Amino acid sequence: MPKMLYVTDEMIARAGNIGANASEILNSQNQVTSIFQNLGRDFSGRIPSLMTEQMIAMESVYQAMNNNLNGYKDFLEESARTIEWTDEEAARWSSALGR
Repeated sequence: MPKMLYVTDEMIARAGNIGANASEILNSQNQVTSIFQNLGRDFSGRIPSLMTEQMIAMESVYQAMNNNLNGYKDFLEESARTIEWTDEEAARWSSALGR
């Protein structure tokens, strides 16, 4: 496999992992938020409203993190597809990626 193709494929694979992990983080946060929003129905006592508000407020933080990570993923994918590597650069990246 040519060095440049390996580097490109590895960058795209790592970008895919970033995207998948970002989605998992956001999905987990959405599940936690949903649990907190619906906890009052199944809870025999009173849920501290501050705790619930704090958990729900974190949704925007996780959404922003997801947007940043997906932007980075898109950048890596686009870079991998369009960059023109010199032999020295390709060898350095290949080495950095464990090849």
